[in-house]
Amino acid sequence: MSNTEQGGKIAGKLNDMKPIDINNLTPQDIKKVMLGLGMKVFTKPYDMTKGAIRTADNHSGKFNDWLFMIYHDDKGVLQGEIVEGTTDAGLYYRTHPMHPDGTAIIQHSKQYPLSHTYMETNGHRGEEAFRQTGLMDYFRDPNYDEYLDFVNPESGKNHATNEHNMGTLGDDVHTWSAGCSGTVKKLMRKLYNLAKLQIKHGLGAKFSYAMLHENDFENQTK
Repeated sequence: MSNTEQGGKIAGKLNDMKPIDINNLTPQDIKKVMLGLGMKVFTKPYDMTKGAIRTADNHSGKFNDWLFMIYHDDKGVLQGEIVEGTTDAGLYYRTHPMHPDGTAIIQHSKQYPLSHTYMETNGHRGEEAFRQTGLMDYFRDPNYDEYLDFVNPESGKNHATNEHNMGTLGDDVHTWSAGCSGTVKKLMRKLYNLAKLQIKHGLGAKFSYAMLHENDFENQTK
């Protein structure tokens, strides 16, 4: 084979590669990006890799981010759930933060080892949730406006940023979050069921949390 023919085949393969679409993600896309960032993707059967993806829109008060739990089954097949949700405070708590220093925002492009524990009761306000039981890093947005500002970093804190049910209807976060992640009840149920699947296989109720950002997916291909 000539160098020209070989080069043509390589170019053809590169042209066949498709960019990762943040609005049409697969578990394989998430795994690729996490590994590229040096994060852990757990491969033991039914050991969940849990996290979220913050989109580039830092103004919306909607459920415009993504929550995910992915895992390998006993045949090594990667699967899981990717659902719409939020990783940020709703507009109300951005302008009326619970802390005088401003809204707490979980720092993205980081993975937090064993930061959350699934609790069927007493996880968040007495209800089922992934309760923060480990430490995470934060930004502290101080200016009380509607935009998320990724400034004033804090390291190794527990600000009770649980992941929990946020109502049954609508797409507006409103007062459901002051910094927690979550989504509507029917979508959280999918994640809770995967937590129970991990527990059923004897792997416990603790989960590491990968907070990704839409920018982490830039220039990535399938």
